[in-house]
Amino acid sequence: MPNNKQQTPGQNGFTLIEIMIAMLVFMVIMLGVAGGLIAAIKANSGNVVRDEALRLAEDELNRLRGDQFSTFGTAPDLSDTAGVWTAPTNVLSHIRGGTITFARATQVTDLVTAATALKRIDVAVGWNDPAGGAALPATGKNRQVDLSTIIVRSD
Repeated sequence: MPNNKQQTPGQNGFTLIEIMIAMLVFMVIMLGVAGGLIAAIKANSGNVVRDEALRLAEDELNRLRGDQFSTFGTAPDLSDTAGVWTAPTNVLSHIRGGTITFARATQVTDLVTAATALKRIDVAVGWNDPAGGAALPATGKNRQVDLSTIIVRSD
């Protein structure tokens, strides 16, 4: 009968300490990967919200660009606000199973030159980010995207 303490040929293996050290190294690597994964998910979520804000700003800018601006009449939304932002209007958007409230404000400025009459249209869409920050003047939210365009009188 062989002695249990003697190693017989073909029974090579890892000791318990070697396995525990390997598991510890694996766990440290996986914690680093998990931290990177969490950071990537947060960045992606922020990008999705920013893209939605840009879409809302583009929609409003395109709507205002399509309004009448001529010597025969100008749409009320294109009246000069003298460099002051309009009161923000709340826009609800459903993103990834949640609802985010965006605030949208516009500013229209007359740019009169000798040759043509021009208007500058600015649209700001803001939202509150949980990371915090100071409120921005146009929307009163701590994150904001701004889009601008210049239109010329159609006649």
